[in-house]
Amino acid sequence: MDNKSTTHYTIAFGAPEGTDLNLVGGKGANLGRLTQGGFDVPPGFVVSTAAYAAHIESLKERIASALSAIDYGDANALEESVQRIRSWIVEVDMPSTIAEQILAGYAAMGDRIFVAVRSSGTAEDLEGASFAGLHDTYLDIRGRECLIDAVKRCWASLWTARAVSYRKTQGFNQFPSIAVVVQTMVESEVSGVMFTGNPINTATDQILINASWGLGEAIVSGIVTPDEYIVRHKTLKVLERTLGTKLVMTVRNPETGVGTVEKSVSEAQSKAFTFDDEHVARLADLGRRIQRAYDDFPQDIEWAYAAGKFFVLQARPVTGVEFSWDADVTESVQGNDDATPHDTIWSRTFPEEMWTGAISPLMFSWRCWGLNQCHSLGVHAFGYPELDYTSGRLWIYHKGVSYYNCRNDLELIKAAVPPQLRKTMLHKIPKDWHEEALKASFDWDRYIEMFLKVEANRPDMGYNWWKAIRDDFIDNKEYREATRPRSRSEFAAMSDGELKRHIADVMRLEISSYDPPWNGLLWYMRESLGWVAWIVENWYDGGRPTVFMDLVTGTRNPTITSEDNFAVWELADTIHRSPELKSLLAKYPDARFFDYLDQCIDGPAFRAKYAEHVRLRGHRGHPDRDIYFDRRADDPMVDLRIIPALMGTPDPRIQEHRMRERLEETIRHVHDNLRAQPALGVFKAKLFKFLIDFSHHSLEYRDNEREVMDWSTYDIKLGFEEVGRRCVERGLLAEMRECYFLTMEELYGVLEGTANMKLCRAKIDARRKNFDKIDTKAVHPASYIQFGRAAPIDQPEISGDGVLRGKTTSVGKVTGTARVVHELSQIGRVKQGDILIVHATDPGWTSVFMLIKGIVLETGGLISHGALLAREYGLPGVQIEGALQLVPDGATITLDGDNGVVIIHDENEEPEEVRQAA
Repeated sequence: MDNKSTTHYTIAFGAPEGTDLNLVGGKGANLGRLTQGGFDVPPGFVVSTAAYAAHIESLKERIASALSAIDYGDANALEESVQRIRSWIVEVDMPSTIAEQILAGYAAMGDRIFVAVRSSGTAEDLEGASFAGLHDTYLDIRGRECLIDAVKRCWASLWTARAVSYRKTQGFNQFPSIAVVVQTMVESEVSGVMFTGNPINTATDQILINASWGLGEAIVSGIVTPDEYIVRHKTLKVLERTLGTKLVMTVRNPETGVGTVEKSVSEAQSKAFTFDDEHVARLADLGRRIQRAYDDFPQDIEWAYAAGKFFVLQARPVTGVEFSWDADVTESVQGNDDATPHDTIWSRTFPEEMWTGAISPLMFSWRCWGLNQCHSLGVHAFGYPELDYTSGRLWIYHKGVSYYNCRNDLELIKAAVPPQLRKTMLHKIPKDWHEEALKASFDWDRYIEMFLKVEANRPDMGYNWWKAIRDDFIDNKEYREATRPRSRSEFAAMSDGELKRHIADVMRLEISSYDPPWNGLLWYMRESLGWVAWIVENWYDGGRPTVFMDLVTGTRNPTITSEDNFAVWELADTIHRSPELKSLLAKYPDARFFDYLDQCIDGPAFRAKYAEHVRLRGHRGHPDRDIYFDRRADDPMVDLRIIPALMGTPDPRIQEHRMRERLEETIRHVHDNLRAQPALGVFKAKLFKFLIDFSHHSLEYRDNEREVMDWSTYDIKLGFEEVGRRCVERGLLAEMRECYFLTMEELYGVLEGTANMKLCRAKIDARRKNFDKIDTKAVHPASYIQFGRAAPIDQPEISGDGVLRGKTTSVGKVTGTARVVHELSQIGRVKQGDILIVHATDPGWTSVFMLIKGIVLETGGLISHGALLAREYGLPGVQIEGALQLVPDGATITLDGDNGVVIIHDENEEPEEVRQAA
C-alpha cells in the first residue's frame, strides 16, 4: 500500500497530537493546548507540516537555487526573488490525498461555513523568537476551491521577504516547516489583542488590551488606532483607558460573501469606547486564566467578541520584551495598591540616602518589609497615621533599584515639617512640587503634640533614641549573641525548617533595631538639624559664612566606623613598614598574597593581626548595602583593594583629632555669639546647646547603628546562602548566588520544591541582568519613574515648533535621518541607520527593519505590524497622527520612544545626543 495514502495530513485541535509543534506549528499547537484546556476556541483543524513537505517536494531544488542568489541587503531584489518562490508554490497542484483530507475536515465542520485560514510555522510563537504576523492569514473563506487556494497561499507566505529576512537574522533553517490552521470564523462585533504583561513598560502586574470594531485584522495590519485599556492584574481594575480613532473596520465582504473588506465606521461609533469596565474585566480575567495555563508567562492573546461571548483565537508568549517580574518583588512587601494612584511618581532620592548601589530582589523582599514595619510604628506614635503604608504603597522595585513614593514625602513635609524647615527637605520631591510644599498651612498644635506623645509613649524613638540603640542593641550581649553570624557548620546542622526559623528570628530581632534610628533619626534629627540651621541663619551674627557646615562636619567622639577605618590603615601601615610584605603585595595584589605570607618573616604576625581584624569586623567592608556584596569575611579583597592606596599615608587619627578640635571650637563660637546677644541671648544659647548636643549624639549613632545592623544582616546573608547551596545540591539552582535574584518567598518555594522552576529561571536571568547593569554603572536609573518608565518631571519643557508628541509603541531613544516613505514601492530609498516615517507597515516591509534604527507610524496600536516588529528588533517607535506631513524627509530628528516624542532639529542645531557622544 502507498504510504502516502495512510499519512494523516489533518489534525483536530482536540486530538492528542494537536499540541505537537513539529506537526501543527506554533499557532496550531497553541490552539490545541487552549482547546484541550477548556477555553472557548472556535473549532477547527490543522493541515500538518507533512502536507506542506509533500506539496513542495518537487520544488525544493528550484527554491534552494533561488535562495543562494539572494542579496539580503537589496530590499527590491529580495522581494523579486521570493515573489517567484511564492508563485511556484501557489501554481503547482496540491497532491490529491492532501486536498481530500482538507476537504473532509471542512465538510465535518459544516462544508459551507466561513473559516479563517491561518499560517502556523514551526518556529512561530516561541518564547525566544516570534514569527507572529510574519505569515499570511485569510479570513471569511468559504467553499472548497477557496479553501484549497487559501491553504496554498499560507504555505507560500513562508517565503515573503520579511519572513525570509527574519529567518536569516535569527539563524533558522533554510527550509522550515509550516502548518495551516483552518478554524470556524467568528463574525466579531469587537476584536483585538491582549497582552497579559505590559510590553511597553514590562510591568507584569498590568494587562494591556487593544480593541476595535469588527475583525481583528484591522488592528494587526495597523489600519486603525484601537482603544487601549490597561488593567491591574490582581484586581482587574481598569487603570487607564485611551480612546482610539477606529475610523475603519474589517468586515465580511457584503457583495461576494467571501473574504473581507474595509468599511468606514460612523462618527458616533468611532468616538465610543468598545467596552465598559465590566467587559474589560471579563476579558482581562480570561487573559489571567490563559496565562496560568502557560506556566504563568505573559501571553499575547488574540480574541473576538460576538453575541455576548469572548472567544480565544490565539495565545503565544510575549516576545521582544525583557520582563523581569519586578511587580512580584514589589508585592513581596506590604502596601495598599488599591489606594495608590496609578500615576504615582516614585523617587530614588530617599532610598539612595541609606541604600546605595544595586538592590537584589532577595534583600528588598525582607529589608523593605522591615522598613515598612518601623515606619508604621513611627507614624502612629508620632501622630501621623495617614502616612502609613496602609494608605498607599511606599516602596517599589524597578530594574535593580528601589524607589520610594515621593507623594508620601510631600505629605510628610506639609503635615509634619514647620514652614521654617521645609527648604531642607525639598530635595526629596520634584521641583514642580516645591511651591505646594512651601505654601502649605501648618498645624503647630499637632507638631507640639507629636513630641509630647513620643516622649510619653515611645521614648526609644524620641530624644533618647541614640541611648536606646546603644543600650538595647549595640552594647547588648544577649542581642549580639542571638544575631551573631553563624558558621557554615552551624548552618549545615540545621534542618530546612530550623534554617528558615533561624533566619526569621534574626530578621525579627534586626527589624526591632530599626525603630530607634528610623524614627528618632529621621524625625528628631531632621528637626534638630533643621532648627540649628534656622538659628544660624536667623540669630547667629558671628560672620562665618560656612558656620553651619562646620557645625555638622565630623563627630565629637570616635565612631565605630572611624575605628574600623583606622584598623584598615594600621594593616596598610604594617605592610608599608615591612619590605618583605610590601614586595609580596606588589607581586601578588590579590588573595595569593595570603598564600605566600608564611614565607615572610613578618608574615605570621600579619596573618594573626588580619585574622583578629576579620573576627571583629568580618561582617563589614562591603561597598554597598545589599547582602549580595561580599564582606571582608567572605573575601580578603575587600581590604586588599584599598590597602595599597593607604600605604604611606599619614595616621588618619591626626586629621580626625584636628577636625574634632575645629568642631568643638565652632560649637563654642556659636554658643558664645548667641549668649552675648542682648535679646534673649541666654535662651538662644541654651536652645542651641540642647539642639547641637542632640544632633551630634544622632550623627554619631547614625554611624554606630549601622555596625549592629551589619552584624545581624551578615547572619541573614549567610543563612540565605545556605538556602542557596541546598537548592544547588538538589539540582534546583545552577549556582548559589542565584538565590539573590528571587524574593524570600520565591526562594523558599524553590527550596521546598513547590516553585514554578521555569518561571523562576526566567526571573533569575532577567533580574540578574538588570542588577548587573546597575552595579557596573552600565545603566544610570532615572531619578523619578512613573507608569514604569522615566517620569517626565523636573525636565526642561520640550515644546514649540519641531516638537511632535504622540504615543509610545516601543521604548528607546535615537537620533538620525528621517526617511519619509509613502508606499512600499519607495522602500529602496531607505538607507542604513534611517528613522522610517510611514503610515503603517505590513508583511512586505519586513526587510527594511534590518536597516532602520527607529520608526514613526501614523496609525495602529501596540500590536500593529510596525509596532510589533520594532519591539522584536529592539527599535524605538512612536505613533503620531499626520507624521508623513509633519516630519520633513531627510531632516535630522530625535525619536524618544520613552516619552512618545519626536524632535525635528534645525539644520544648524547639533542634537543633544550627538553632543553627549562627542
